[in-house]
Amino acid sequence: MWFWLSTILSGLVFFLIAFNLRISPIRDERRRHFEFERQRTLSDAVLLYGSTAAAISEKEGSPAWVDARQQAARSRGYLFAADGTPLSQGVPQPVQEAVLGNIRPAAHPPGRVSVVVVKVHGPSGTPYLAAAALPSAPPPPELKPFPPPPHFWLQLLITFVVSGLVCYGLSWRITAPVRRLRAAAQALAEGDLASRVPMGRGGSGDELTDLGRDFNLMAGRIEKLVQAHQQLVRDVSHELRSPLARLNVALGIARKKSPPSAATALDRIEYEGERLNLLIGELITLSKLEEGVAGEKGDIDLAGLVEEVARDAEFEACAVNRHVNFSLVTGLHLQGNRELLRRALENVVRNAVHYTAQGSSVEIVLERGEELQAVIRVRDFGPGVPQAQLSDIFRPFYRVGEARDRQSGGTGIGLAIAEKTVVLHRGSIAARNIAGAGLEVEIRLPLPARS
Repeated sequence: MWFWLSTILSGLVFFLIAFNLRISPIRDERRRHFEFERQRTLSDAVLLYGSTAAAISEKEGSPAWVDARQQAARSRGYLFAADGTPLSQGVPQPVQEAVLGNIRPAAHPPGRVSVVVVKVHGPSGTPYLAAAALPSAPPPPELKPFPPPPHFWLQLLITFVVSGLVCYGLSWRITAPVRRLRAAAQALAEGDLASRVPMGRGGSGDELTDLGRDFNLMAGRIEKLVQAHQQLVRDVSHELRSPLARLNVALGIARKKSPPSAATALDRIEYEGERLNLLIGELITLSKLEEGVAGEKGDIDLAGLVEEVARDAEFEACAVNRHVNFSLVTGLHLQGNRELLRRALENVVRNAVHYTAQGSSVEIVLERGEELQAVIRVRDFGPGVPQAQLSDIFRPFYRVGEARDRQSGGTGIGLAIAEKTVVLHRGSIAARNIAGAGLEVEIRLPLPARS
């Protein structure tokens, strides 16, 4: 639109400049023509007057009578002899000087008053001079606007439409590389590491094409780094399983051969081994989720899933003087991997149970949201999370302050697994602090049209 308006305004400005450059010579030519026609008309009138006055003068033989006729007619014409002698009475001085200047230009330069002087002949062939002062010239008629040609407005409308379509096509073609770059950047931001800007064969070599190539190089480098990171996590996780299994076997042998006094140390080794095994399992799960592996999908009854997780969490919470309450809306179903969703919700609920205050209850709500969404809210009554770090708690191994340090016993991967699982099911997860106390985690999952 701006491209089109700029083109129209530029054309309008150029038209006005060209029109003004053209109209000024036309106006000057019109004035010259008007003045020429005025002079010619007055000369013809003075010639006619002089011929008539000369004929009357020769016939009557009385210049005074000619003057009387002239005064009676209120004429501004005067008759002179060939040598400049006035034959009419009351000749104004400027007219007399103009006549003498016509006879002897060097001796009598023309005055300021415009006078028309013409030579006439009487019936006898005697030469005379007729003169008249020019009346004040009326202003020439103003130039009227040119009338528009036939179908002018239709032609103008067609011009606007055609210019708009042409400008739209040009702007669409010019901005096409920007749109492709934007689409590739959005796909990369959403996790599609294989996203690239489509490049034509050879390319045009302009700045936008060079920018697209640079973007593709950057995206390729990022993809390699992320893939190397994921491969490292997978390899390390799998390689740790073997020594961990041998450690458990050695631990069993040590229990049989060690005295009772070593039981406490061996129990500690077993506990840390179980934590290491749990961490390795979560790393493998996280790695699969980052690759987009969702496993087998089926129909999931969300109410049954939430109730199952809530009851298991209530059993664990009662042992530490905490409780889990839930409120469900039945009839909500979706297609997905039930085990992954159960584990994701379990991580969120266990996290809430761990940080809620002693004697308080974790509240779980399942309800139908707007635009065919199922909404799961999990709220605790714990210390909450600093506002600036709410989005960071879903990053792997991220810990917040003293309330969530390594003494908590968690691995720091649970919420990351929950976030990856929800995104894999085309949903969203977010956390926010509740006024007063507590943290609320909200999970939104899309429902099929039939739910």
